[in-house]
Amino acid sequence: MDNIIFRAGNNIAIKIPIELYEETLHFYRDILLLETEEQQIDHPSIIKSTKVKFGDINLWLDAVPQKKETKIYLELNTNQMQNALDYLNANKIQIAADEDEQSPDIQWIKDPAGNTLLLHTNNLDNQDPKIKII
Repeated sequence: MDNIIFRAGNNIAIKIPIELYEETLHFYRDILLLETEEQQIDHPSIIKSTKVKFGDINLWLDAVPQKKETKIYLELNTNQMQNALDYLNANKIQIAADEDEQSPDIQWIKDPAGNTLLLHTNNLDNQDPKIKII
């Protein structure tokens, strides 16, 4: 395998049942006093979205009507999607095929605890190690 790089992204999404969205937004915006910005959203399963500045991280609060429970999604970037998927498969990491977005540059994986990571192709610098996790 060529040099595969995994790098943590700057985005974390919290998919929230619609009935908990306003209360959750209130917590981050009005109680923690974090900077928020409502986003225009054109997505079939998200009806409201707010970006919360959470240190160096963008925390996305997404209102999803059909969600029954809150779920957190972490962003992970790679420089080579197919090689990364081959590597993850070889290490028995679950590839989740039925999440919201379908694109050749996006894949969903799950860690052993069941947390979902959005694996995204980015042009990352190739480094010497075969696998480099940053």
